[in-house]
Amino acid sequence: MSDEKKKPEEEDDAPSSPAWMATFADMMTLLMCFFILILSFSSIELDKFKMAMGSLQGALGTLGVQKKLLPDQSWFSPNTQNTDQIKENSILDHIEKMREQIKKEGLEDKISIEEEGGEVYIQMKDDMMFQSGKAELKPTYFNLLSLIAKTFLADAKQIRVEGHTDNIPIQTKEYQSNWELSIQRALNVVRHFVNHENIHPAKLIIAGYGEHKPIAANDSPSNRAKNRRVLLNVKY
Repeated sequence: MSDEKKKPEEEDDAPSSPAWMATFADMMTLLMCFFILILSFSSIELDKFKMAMGSLQGALGTLGVQKKLLPDQSWFSPNTQNTDQIKENSILDHIEKMREQIKKEGLEDKISIEEEGGEVYIQMKDDMMFQSGKAELKPTYFNLLSLIAKTFLADAKQIRVEGHTDNIPIQTKEYQSNWELSIQRALNVVRHFVNHENIHPAKLIIAGYGEHKPIAANDSPSNRAKNRRVLLNVKY
């Protein structure tokens, strides 16, 4: 019998972590990716989030602790849809108050205010604001312009001021065409907002269309009067 001692068998593999740790690490990585994805959305609808969490909890066998895993709704940033609805309601309130003021002033046939898609459209007839063939603002209505500025323009992101005329040709020393007159009228409204109402110039856009964007056929004095107007398009 050989006196030679038996050598211990060399280990074939290096030491490794238990098998369950790989599965656990994979699960943790998936969970992290899931919550990063949830947080990446600008708005989160809580009902859909609950459905997703319910599916995840069911897969993990943790339905019994569902309430613990669901965060309080106040933890999320305000839902964009709800914020937009609040903003639109506020705009509608401002419009209603402005309409009441217009009615009080007896100017229902001179000014119209509408809202569409979160934007406000304020349309003013030219004879309320200007002398015929002129572009200088009538001081009589400065207070009304000030009210419009404070109510609608202070928080606006963009204000487009458009000048429009009828199709009767004009040729004066100051203005060679309706197009030039419409531009100057829009410019003077913008100047008033900047100089007297402190509206930032970067928010304001000037446009003059002359007779080229009518809202009524230029076939009667009343229809031509509808086309002579200044339009404010206010975006929030």
